[in-house]
Amino acid sequence: MSPPAISDSGKPSAGSDSVRRWLAMGVVALGTIAAILSSTSLNVAAPALMLRFGLGQDRIQLVVTVFMLANTIAMLPSPWLIERFGLRRCFVAALLMLAAGSTLGALSPNFLFLLCMRVLQGAAAGMLMPMGAIIVMQWFPFEQQGRASGLLGFGVILAPAVAPGIGGLLIDHYGWESVFLMSLPFCALAWPGAMRYLPGAAAGTHARFDWRGTGALVLMTVALLACASSINASPGALWWAGGYALLAFFSLRGFLRHARRQAHAIISVAVFAQRRVILGMFVSFAYGFGIYGSSYLIPVFLQTIMGLSATQSGGILVPGGIVLAAIMPLAGWLADYSQPRLLTAAGLLLFALSYGGIWFYSPDISYTAMMMLTILGRIGVGLLIASLNQAALRRLHGKLLGQSAMLISYLRMLGGFLGVALLAVLVEWRTAALGGGSAAGAEAFNEAFLASTVLLLLAMVAAWHMKED
Repeated sequence: MSPPAISDSGKPSAGSDSVRRWLAMGVVALGTIAAILSSTSLNVAAPALMLRFGLGQDRIQLVVTVFMLANTIAMLPSPWLIERFGLRRCFVAALLMLAAGSTLGALSPNFLFLLCMRVLQGAAAGMLMPMGAIIVMQWFPFEQQGRASGLLGFGVILAPAVAPGIGGLLIDHYGWESVFLMSLPFCALAWPGAMRYLPGAAAGTHARFDWRGTGALVLMTVALLACASSINASPGALWWAGGYALLAFFSLRGFLRHARRQAHAIISVAVFAQRRVILGMFVSFAYGFGIYGSSYLIPVFLQTIMGLSATQSGGILVPGGIVLAAIMPLAGWLADYSQPRLLTAAGLLLFALSYGGIWFYSPDISYTAMMMLTILGRIGVGLLIASLNQAALRRLHGKLLGQSAMLISYLRMLGGFLGVALLAVLVEWRTAALGGGSAAGAEAFNEAFLASTVLLLLAMVAAWHMKED
């Protein structure tokens, strides 16, 4: 069976077999699952890594944040690379990078080497992330985009939902090294499918890569992470944080000035004239903050405050993944037959209620209540992912679509690593400020859950206003 016929725009021709189109979408979904597993499977290993390397929570969270930083930065050149070298080559190269980082990461002799492998994994995952959204919006007609997003979202959301449970089981029986290998089976499955079903042709753009614009955005990203990580109770910390914030601001300002003058900027200024895209970027940022923040915060809360084992804490998130798998077809169908912005807003509301419920009942929350609230949040996330791209990107085409899709993914990961960094620092800072001990730690976690709830509610308001122009 040959790959789907692809026009110069990257969209299947009218005579393409629709089955091949769905098979190609499934291949990209497998790659996305591998990327997400490499991100979230290690979160539940934080206590084991603290013990193994003798580090505190403020340092061990670098395992998560360096991955997200590399992931986010690697997204920036992805539209240009796909246009220049073709989808298949970029996809396969990213799979090979991810497999190499995962294998070598399991053999890490020290913490620095482990961080380097996390950077390699993150860069590979960053290449994979925007591909799904671009394919959905270019290859599928309006009436099928919700179901295609549902297939893609199945991997995006199910992986972080079940990874902590599987990861906790692996850690308790085989050690933290085993969780590095979780993505390898999906890489192995995606590679032959990519060679068979993904288009190999590239548009062959001769436009030079925008090094200056990319450099400005990379500097902004690093400065934002440094700002979040430097906020603590030590003397002068706020001065450092303020300095990094100013660097991020001027980097963004410099990029916007450059983009107005450069015809082939990495991100065209025309993207920022799209109201729905801007609102979608904020929604995506809040979603990333919430989903990655919860994937890091909840397992650590369960183990350090509630005293559960890695298996027990990871197991709390597994039912949410099962429920999520059950509702994804319905979420995709609803996205095709309802207003995507309303479905996005509804998903954010449920996600916010999940966080808010944990805040309201903790630290005396029961195991069952924690599980039910997690399930509620996963239902909300399922609705959100099935509809966000349609709400923000519908009726966009060409480079504008590719760049906008990349920005949606970029802001999700930016929100994700800022969420992990800020929540980890907030818990550490507030625990010390409240006098230390288990009671202070419980209150610090409570404040982190409340802050996340407020951000998700603000994103719900933004989603409500994502009307088509």
